[in-house]
Amino acid sequence: MIPDALGALSWAHMALLVAAAWIAATVLASVQGFALERLLRARKIFDVPLFDGQYRFELAGNVVFITVITASITAALKLGVIRFGATGWLAGGVTFAAMLLGFQVFYWFLHRAMHTPALLVLHRWHHRSQVTTPLTGQSVSPGEAVGWAVGFVGLPWLFSLIAPVSFWGWVGYLAFNTFGNIVGHSNVEPTTPAAATRAATWFANAFVFHSLHHARWNGHYSFQSALMDRLFGTEWKDWPALYERIIAGKPLASLKEHGE
Repeated sequence: MIPDALGALSWAHMALLVAAAWIAATVLASVQGFALERLLRARKIFDVPLFDGQYRFELAGNVVFITVITASITAALKLGVIRFGATGWLAGGVTFAAMLLGFQVFYWFLHRAMHTPALLVLHRWHHRSQVTTPLTGQSVSPGEAVGWAVGFVGLPWLFSLIAPVSFWGWVGYLAFNTFGNIVGHSNVEPTTPAAATRAATWFANAFVFHSLHHARWNGHYSFQSALMDRLFGTEWKDWPALYERIIAGKPLASLKEHGE
Protein backbone atom coordinates (compact mmCIF):
# COMPACT_ATOMS: atom_id res chain seq x y z
CA MET A 1 0.00 0.00 0.00
CA ILE A 2 1.09 3.58 -0.49
CA PRO A 3 1.89 5.54 2.68
CA ASP A 4 -1.24 6.98 4.32
CA ALA A 5 0.11 10.54 4.19
CA LEU A 6 0.68 10.19 0.45
CA GLY A 7 -2.75 8.74 -0.18
CA ALA A 8 -4.38 11.65 1.64
CA LEU A 9 -2.86 14.29 -0.64
CA SER A 10 -5.04 16.25 -3.05
CA TRP A 11 -4.45 15.97 -6.79
CA ALA A 12 -2.54 19.27 -6.80
CA HIS A 13 -0.36 18.38 -3.83
CA MET A 14 0.34 14.93 -5.25
CA ALA A 15 1.41 16.45 -8.56
CA LEU A 16 3.67 18.93 -6.78
CA LEU A 17 5.29 16.15 -4.76
CA VAL A 18 5.85 13.92 -7.79
CA ALA A 19 7.25 16.82 -9.82
CA ALA A 20 9.54 17.92 -6.99
CA ALA A 21 10.87 14.38 -6.52
CA TRP A 22 11.51 13.91 -10.24
CA ILE A 23 13.14 17.32 -10.62
CA ALA A 24 15.38 16.61 -7.63
CA ALA A 25 16.42 13.25 -9.06
CA THR A 26 17.03 14.83 -12.47
CA VAL A 27 19.21 17.59 -11.01
CA LEU A 28 21.22 15.20 -8.81
CA ALA A 29 21.78 12.74 -11.65
CA SER A 30 22.70 15.53 -14.09
CA VAL A 31 25.23 16.93 -11.64
CA GLN A 32 26.73 13.47 -11.32
CA GLY A 33 26.82 13.04 -15.09
CA PHE A 34 28.49 16.38 -15.77
CA ALA A 35 30.95 15.70 -12.93
CA LEU A 36 31.87 12.42 -14.64
CA GLU A 37 32.48 14.28 -17.89
CA ARG A 38 34.90 16.61 -16.13
CA LEU A 39 36.67 13.93 -14.09
CA LEU A 40 37.02 11.44 -16.95
CA ARG A 41 37.98 13.77 -19.79
CA ALA A 42 40.71 11.29 -20.75
CA ARG A 43 37.94 8.78 -21.48
CA LYS A 44 35.76 10.95 -23.71
CA ILE A 45 33.69 8.87 -26.13
CA PHE A 46 33.11 11.29 -29.03
CA ASP A 47 35.46 14.21 -29.59
CA VAL A 48 32.80 15.91 -31.70
CA PRO A 49 31.19 19.31 -30.92
CA LEU A 50 27.63 19.55 -29.65
CA PHE A 51 25.17 21.29 -31.96
CA ASP A 52 24.49 24.98 -31.31
CA GLY A 53 22.01 25.41 -28.49
CA GLN A 54 22.03 21.71 -27.59
CA TYR A 55 21.78 22.24 -23.83
CA ARG A 56 18.79 24.58 -24.22
CA PHE A 57 17.12 22.16 -26.59
CA GLU A 58 17.64 19.27 -24.19
CA LEU A 59 16.42 21.25 -21.20
CA ALA A 60 13.16 21.88 -23.08
CA GLY A 61 12.85 18.15 -23.70
CA ASN A 62 13.40 17.47 -20.00
CA VAL A 63 10.56 19.84 -19.12
CA VAL A 64 8.29 17.94 -21.51
CA PHE A 65 9.34 14.59 -20.07
CA ILE A 66 8.90 15.59 -16.43
CA THR A 67 5.51 17.17 -17.15
CA VAL A 68 4.17 14.01 -18.83
CA ILE A 69 5.62 11.66 -16.21
CA THR A 70 4.30 13.81 -13.36
CA ALA A 71 0.79 13.79 -14.81
CA SER A 72 0.90 10.03 -15.45
CA ILE A 73 2.19 9.00 -12.02
CA THR A 74 -0.11 11.44 -10.23
CA ALA A 75 -3.12 10.00 -12.07
CA ALA A 76 -2.00 6.42 -11.39
CA LEU A 77 -1.65 7.07 -7.66
CA LYS A 78 -4.85 9.08 -7.24
CA LEU A 79 -6.97 6.66 -9.28
CA GLY A 80 -5.49 3.55 -7.66
CA VAL A 81 -4.48 2.07 -11.01
CA ILE A 82 -1.70 -0.07 -9.51
CA ARG A 83 -2.60 -2.61 -6.82
CA PHE A 84 -0.06 -2.01 -4.09
CA GLY A 85 0.00 -4.13 -0.98
CA ALA A 86 3.17 -6.21 -0.75
CA THR A 87 5.48 -4.99 2.02
CA GLY A 88 8.93 -5.81 3.33
CA TRP A 89 12.38 -6.15 1.78
CA LEU A 90 11.61 -9.34 -0.12
CA ALA A 91 8.51 -7.88 -1.77
CA GLY A 92 10.42 -4.70 -2.58
CA GLY A 93 13.23 -6.70 -4.15
CA VAL A 94 10.85 -8.82 -6.23
CA THR A 95 9.02 -5.72 -7.49
CA PHE A 96 12.31 -4.00 -8.31
CA ALA A 97 13.58 -7.07 -10.19
CA ALA A 98 10.31 -7.44 -12.10
CA MET A 99 10.46 -3.79 -13.15
CA LEU A 100 14.14 -4.10 -14.06
CA LEU A 101 13.58 -6.99 -16.45
CA GLY A 102 10.12 -5.90 -17.58
CA PHE A 103 11.25 -2.41 -18.56
CA GLN A 104 14.17 -3.79 -20.57
CA VAL A 105 11.82 -5.94 -22.63
CA PHE A 106 9.21 -3.18 -22.93
CA TYR A 107 11.71 -0.50 -23.88
CA TRP A 108 13.41 -2.54 -26.62
CA PHE A 109 10.07 -3.00 -28.39
CA LEU A 110 9.05 0.64 -27.82
CA HIS A 111 12.42 1.93 -29.03
CA ARG A 112 12.51 -0.40 -32.03
CA ALA A 113 8.97 0.68 -32.97
CA MET A 114 9.95 4.35 -32.81
CA HIS A 115 12.56 3.70 -35.50
CA THR A 116 9.89 2.62 -37.98
CA PRO A 117 8.52 5.19 -40.45
CA ALA A 118 5.11 5.22 -38.77
CA LEU A 119 6.42 6.28 -35.36
CA LEU A 120 9.65 8.04 -36.28
CA VAL A 121 8.10 11.44 -35.59
CA LEU A 122 7.98 10.55 -31.89
CA HIS A 123 11.71 9.83 -31.67
CA ARG A 124 13.34 12.50 -33.82
CA TRP A 125 13.60 14.92 -30.88
CA HIS A 126 15.74 12.52 -28.86
CA HIS A 127 18.01 11.80 -31.83
CA ARG A 128 18.71 15.47 -32.45
CA SER A 129 21.51 14.85 -29.94
CA GLN A 130 24.03 12.77 -31.87
CA VAL A 131 26.67 13.39 -29.24
CA THR A 132 25.04 12.80 -25.88
CA THR A 133 25.12 14.72 -22.61
CA PRO A 134 23.52 13.96 -19.23
CA LEU A 135 20.57 16.10 -20.37
CA THR A 136 19.99 13.88 -23.42
CA GLY A 137 18.41 11.00 -21.50
CA GLN A 138 15.13 12.77 -20.79
CA SER A 139 15.18 15.02 -23.85
CA VAL A 140 12.17 13.64 -25.72
CA SER A 141 9.00 14.64 -27.54
CA PRO A 142 5.60 14.54 -25.77
CA GLY A 143 4.71 11.36 -27.66
CA GLU A 144 7.86 9.55 -26.61
CA ALA A 145 7.37 10.71 -23.02
CA VAL A 146 3.95 9.04 -23.10
CA GLY A 147 5.68 5.83 -24.17
CA TRP A 148 7.96 6.01 -21.13
CA ALA A 149 4.94 6.70 -18.90
CA VAL A 150 3.29 3.52 -20.20
CA GLY A 151 6.35 1.59 -19.05
CA PHE A 152 6.54 3.29 -15.66
CA VAL A 153 2.83 2.89 -14.89
CA GLY A 154 1.62 0.14 -17.22
CA LEU A 155 4.18 -2.47 -16.17
CA PRO A 156 3.41 -2.33 -12.43
CA TRP A 157 -0.32 -2.26 -13.27
CA LEU A 158 0.15 -5.44 -15.31
CA PHE A 159 2.20 -7.10 -12.56
CA SER A 160 -0.39 -6.13 -9.96
CA LEU A 161 -3.05 -8.07 -11.86
CA ILE A 162 -1.10 -11.17 -10.82
CA ALA A 163 -0.16 -10.11 -7.27
CA PRO A 164 0.09 -6.87 -5.29
CA VAL A 165 3.35 -5.02 -5.87
CA SER A 166 5.58 -3.13 -3.46
CA PHE A 167 5.20 0.65 -3.53
CA TRP A 168 8.78 1.20 -2.40
CA GLY A 169 10.14 -1.41 -4.80
CA TRP A 170 8.44 0.48 -7.63
CA VAL A 171 9.68 3.87 -6.44
CA GLY A 172 13.17 2.45 -6.02
CA TYR A 173 13.16 1.23 -9.61
CA LEU A 174 11.97 4.60 -10.93
CA ALA A 175 14.86 6.30 -9.11
CA PHE A 176 17.32 3.70 -10.45
CA ASN A 177 15.97 4.12 -13.98
CA THR A 178 16.21 7.93 -13.80
CA PHE A 179 19.78 8.00 -12.55
CA GLY A 180 20.90 5.30 -14.97
CA ASN A 181 19.27 7.00 -17.95
CA ILE A 182 20.71 10.44 -17.19
CA VAL A 183 24.21 9.45 -16.08
CA GLY A 184 24.37 6.80 -18.81
CA HIS A 185 24.12 9.48 -21.50
CA SER A 186 27.35 11.15 -20.35
CA ASN A 187 29.92 11.43 -23.14
CA VAL A 188 32.63 9.57 -21.22
CA GLU A 189 33.33 5.90 -20.50
CA PRO A 190 33.55 5.10 -16.76
CA THR A 191 33.02 1.34 -17.21
CA THR A 192 35.91 -0.84 -16.07
CA PRO A 193 37.23 -3.56 -18.42
CA ALA A 194 35.84 -6.26 -16.11
CA ALA A 195 32.36 -4.72 -16.45
CA ALA A 196 32.61 -4.35 -20.24
CA THR A 197 32.97 -8.04 -21.08
CA ARG A 198 30.37 -9.96 -23.07
CA ALA A 199 29.25 -11.78 -19.92
CA ALA A 200 28.90 -8.57 -17.89
CA THR A 201 26.96 -6.72 -20.58
CA TRP A 202 24.10 -9.18 -20.35
CA PHE A 203 23.34 -7.14 -17.20
CA ALA A 204 24.75 -3.64 -17.80
CA ASN A 205 26.21 -1.89 -20.84
CA ALA A 206 29.36 0.13 -21.21
CA PHE A 207 28.42 3.77 -21.91
CA VAL A 208 29.74 3.62 -25.48
CA PHE A 209 27.08 1.01 -26.28
CA HIS A 210 24.26 3.56 -26.28
CA SER A 211 26.42 6.43 -27.50
CA LEU A 212 26.85 4.50 -30.75
CA HIS A 213 23.08 4.30 -31.15
CA HIS A 214 22.85 8.10 -31.16
CA ALA A 215 25.68 8.36 -33.68
CA ARG A 216 24.58 5.57 -36.01
CA TRP A 217 20.79 5.70 -35.61
CA ASN A 218 19.98 1.99 -36.10
CA GLY A 219 20.94 -0.84 -33.73
CA HIS A 220 21.54 -0.90 -29.97
CA TYR A 221 17.93 -0.29 -28.96
CA SER A 222 18.32 -1.75 -25.47
CA PHE A 223 17.96 0.04 -22.16
CA GLN A 224 20.63 -0.68 -19.54
CA SER A 225 22.01 -3.97 -20.89
CA ALA A 226 22.76 -5.75 -24.16
CA LEU A 227 20.21 -8.45 -23.35
CA MET A 228 17.52 -7.62 -25.90
CA ASP A 229 19.90 -6.48 -28.64
CA ARG A 230 21.81 -9.73 -28.31
CA LEU A 231 18.64 -11.81 -28.41
CA PHE A 232 17.23 -9.97 -31.45
CA GLY A 233 20.48 -9.51 -33.38
CA THR A 234 20.66 -5.70 -33.17
CA GLU A 235 24.05 -5.53 -31.43
CA TRP A 236 27.07 -4.17 -33.36
CA LYS A 237 30.13 -6.39 -33.24
CA ASP A 238 32.65 -3.54 -33.19
CA TRP A 239 31.69 -1.80 -29.96
CA PRO A 240 34.24 -3.72 -27.80
CA ALA A 241 37.07 -2.53 -30.08
CA LEU A 242 35.83 1.05 -29.83
CA TYR A 243 35.56 0.68 -26.05
CA GLU A 244 39.23 -0.35 -25.92
CA ARG A 245 40.24 2.71 -27.93
CA ILE A 246 38.27 5.05 -25.69
CA ILE A 247 39.67 3.76 -22.40
CA ALA A 248 43.14 4.01 -23.95
CA GLY A 249 42.56 7.76 -24.25
CA LYS A 250 41.68 7.84 -27.97
CA PRO A 251 38.19 9.34 -28.37
CA LEU A 252 36.21 8.81 -31.56
CA ALA A 253 36.82 11.77 -33.86
CA SER A 254 33.80 11.13 -36.09
CA LEU A 255 30.24 9.90 -35.69
CA LYS A 256 30.95 7.43 -38.49
CA GLU A 257 33.91 5.67 -36.87
CA HIS A 258 33.89 1.89 -36.75
CA GLY A 259 36.06 -0.65 -34.97
CA GLU A 260 37.89 -3.58 -36.40
